[in-house]
Amino acid sequence: MKRRLFLFLSTLFVRGARSAATHARPDAYRIARMMLALPRQQDSWAQVMQKDEHEGAFLWTGDGEAVERWNELFAGKHDIETVHATVEGKKEHFFLAYDGSKLEAPVKHDRDDETVVVLTLNRLVGSVTEVRFCVDSWHASDLAFLAMPPREWAALEAEFGAPAVSYRFMPLPDTMAKFGPRLQKISDEVQARPYNQTS
Repeated sequence: MKRRLFLFLSTLFVRGARSAATHARPDAYRIARMMLALPRQQDSWAQVMQKDEHEGAFLWTGDGEAVERWNELFAGKHDIETVHATVEGKKEHFFLAYDGSKLEAPVKHDRDDETVVVLTLNRLVGSVTEVRFCVDSWHASDLAFLAMPPREWAALEAEFGAPAVSYRFMPLPDTMAKFGPRLQKISDEVQARPYNQTS
């Protein structure tokens, strides 16, 4: 278990497979608009998220790079600072720090740890960028999240309507205890959608 935690946490400090050097960073707002412009019967997973040219717009679980990717997308732009990840103490408590604020990500050394980190990141930087869950990734081993400034989410809701935005993107709760039931509920809803499997 300690080896898993080490591998997970070490990727937060070491540039991994989706590095900025090998992947251009697509514009999240443009990608979100593409997803929202799809007909409701089309799955944005297949149509947008799984395209190689789009994957760099998302924060993914499964690779341990959500904090690093957020920094690549936002840090240093428009006076946005870097999020720093640290492991402290003998019990290896995991913290995220941004602009004078610091939060512990209550990881439990299990498969949900990366989602816990994303939820903590959202709590920490929510005034700068709001992270939302991409609901069409519900079935994947690597869940996808999209981070954008709140004004951009508001612009999308003004253009497409709040129900249309929530059809593709779920706002995040503060804790994993709240996220799990919401994920289950949205998963049940998405499974019932009339997605065209041939598109």
